[in-house]
Amino acid sequence: MNTNLRIKTGWLCLAAAGAIACATVQAQPISFDHLNAGAAGTSQNDPLVWANGAAFVAESGYYYPMTYASSGRFAGHFNSSPTLVALSAGTLPAGLPPAYGSFIQVQLTLLSAPTGGSLGFWLTGDMVPTYPLNVGQSTPLIDLSNPLTAGDPGEDPAGHIHGRRFTATLPGDYLVGLQLFDTSQNGVGGGPIHTPSEMLHVNFRAVPEPVPLAFLGIALGGTVLLQIHRKRARRL
Repeated sequence: MNTNLRIKTGWLCLAAAGAIACATVQAQPISFDHLNAGAAGTSQNDPLVWANGAAFVAESGYYYPMTYASSGRFAGHFNSSPTLVALSAGTLPAGLPPAYGSFIQVQLTLLSAPTGGSLGFWLTGDMVPTYPLNVGQSTPLIDLSNPLTAGDPGEDPAGHIHGRRFTATLPGDYLVGLQLFDTSQNGVGGGPIHTPSEMLHVNFRAVPEPVPLAFLGIALGGTVLLQIHRKRARRL
């Protein structure tokens, strides 16, 4: 094999390595911004459901990536969305939103985490985790419906509260269980309209900042050219 062919082969290998690196990055799951609380129907005792939970469920292999913040409100933490939303009773398609008069809340439970790691859930405006969780711990019930406009008979249970955040303290996987509750008193006998949802399992993955592909390409290119130079030197 002549030198020119070796150089071309080297650059082809570099291109292939870059393609593999790109494919690896592209293969990572796309983060969805909102996890929506709905219901199987609007009749008494219809259960609450996560309307788009199938896109998040850990059993599908999906994980929600958490990136490290070196500055700002979440400095020193890996952090991510999604925003937890209570769908409006007027949402289409029919059957997905909770009933008018319901009031939707969520409870978060940390099911597993890296050794020594903890998960945090931050409410809007808080500068430290509102609810820090170790494995086996749960938050109290957290409002998803807007308390200013929901909860009375006939009112819309909608809620879309920004500024909340999930955080983690160490790299690794954090399995979180999310369960929905209707805590209104507008159902039969002064109880809730809806029964609780099943627990949705969502895997959050805290990952170190990746090496930029440009630097990876430079490093690989330097390695290839060094090998070509050494082989050529041995032939002289």
